[in-house]
Amino acid sequence: KMTHTKILPDITVSSLTPRKKRFFLKYLARFLLLFENIRPVGSFLDNKRVVLVAAPHQSSKDEYLMILIILALDVDVCYLSAKWTMRKIPNPFEKSKDIDDQGIKWPLGWLQEKIFRKFGAIPVDRKVNSGQYDSVIEELRKRDSFLLIVTPEGRFDASRFRTSFLYIARELNAEVMPVQIDYENKVFNILESFDIDGETESVIKKLRLKFDGIKGKKTRFKA
Repeated sequence: KMTHTKILPDITVSSLTPRKKRFFLKYLARFLLLFENIRPVGSFLDNKRVVLVAAPHQSSKDEYLMILIILALDVDVCYLSAKWTMRKIPNPFEKSKDIDDQGIKWPLGWLQEKIFRKFGAIPVDRKVNSGQYDSVIEELRKRDSFLLIVTPEGRFDASRFRTSFLYIARELNAEVMPVQIDYENKVFNILESFDIDGETESVIKKLRLKFDGIKGKKTRFKA
């Protein structure tokens, strides 16, 4: 069974996709989407375990639109978040050499973490070179279903394409669902399941080709 909404008529959601009732936020998101000209197109994969890989990711506007779409569809998602972001706020005037010790502590950090986790955040220590995603895999393994959203470009840089999501998808026997963030054609284009079998470097090259020529918020992606 597939479902869709009147405000998002070109998107279908599998009955296997994890859902979450949000009531007020769902209707607020649908209202705000009336003022946006970018719409999701395609169908969610018919699988309980899916890793959504979105690119080119070049702006916070991408995240804003994706949040609205997720809320509007009542879809339950999770995402990887640097551990420091869970309880601290960004400091635009100082860049710490320790990528896991940034930001400014504040009294409501505990509330911030509670909200982030409620919306699917999974904290990750980024500076650890080995075993850093074992805790992520263990957390996801406990879930009957999940939709993990990943933006593989490091700091909006297309030349830095992370591969950790392949490790997660393979370990949990999940399907990879590429999504093109296409501002030129004003769509978030959901593609068919991507084959992740093979040597990692070769798989990433093939995946990058799925985004080749796509115009993001600022520039065109080059594979």
